[in-house]
Amino acid sequence: MKKPDKTMLPVFDPRPSGRFAADLLEKTGQQGILIGRLAVWAFLRDTGGYAYTKDLDMAVSREACFEIRKHLKEKNVTVGDLLIGGINVKIGDDINIDFIDRSSQEWGDYSPLFKEAVAEAVRSGRTIRLDDTNVLYLVSLAHLIIMKLLTMERKDEDDAKVLLQSADPDINRIREIISGHPDPLVRTRLEIVQTRLEILLRDMNHKESKLLKYKHVS
Repeated sequence: MKKPDKTMLPVFDPRPSGRFAADLLEKTGQQGILIGRLAVWAFLRDTGGYAYTKDLDMAVSREACFEIRKHLKEKNVTVGDLLIGGINVKIGDDINIDFIDRSSQEWGDYSPLFKEAVAEAVRSGRTIRLDDTNVLYLVSLAHLIIMKLLTMERKDEDDAKVLLQSADPDINRIREIISGHPDPLVRTRLEIVQTRLEILLRDMNHKESKLLKYKHVS
């Protein structure tokens, strides 16, 4: 019989990254909110079939990202630039955080939407607990679905489908955020997300699908 390998299976624990992010935001006096796959996990009633990750995604404003970068540089912490806008902080095997502001001109400047999402989460007081003393603000379900759809990536669209099917989002609230965004340029770019949302709702036979209602009327 072959002897067992001494290599250990990885432990997917995002809390070290979460604590680092919470501490960093407090030290810099900035606000940030949990987004990404860990936020999806937080909204699901049944997480058994959902892929897990220890990597942390935080939405921040452009101003907050600048202050975080400045603070880390002063502490001689190396950061990487994100193509979509923002920075990555990776320290050893335990800390891996993307602070995302979505300010990229090439990939679409959605920084006003991200800044709005941060402000909404802080106003609502919506948080997720890391341990007995630390919490992170949590993105709204509506903003999270929009963020997933605007990447135009298959894995993120799959996450959006899971949320639409299992998390009981307010579909009209999602539509309101898209159509009522105060920045005309962002609103124009979000029209693509609006179209994709309606197609997904139709394909899911969702009760709030406008395309299905139109089909039934015609």
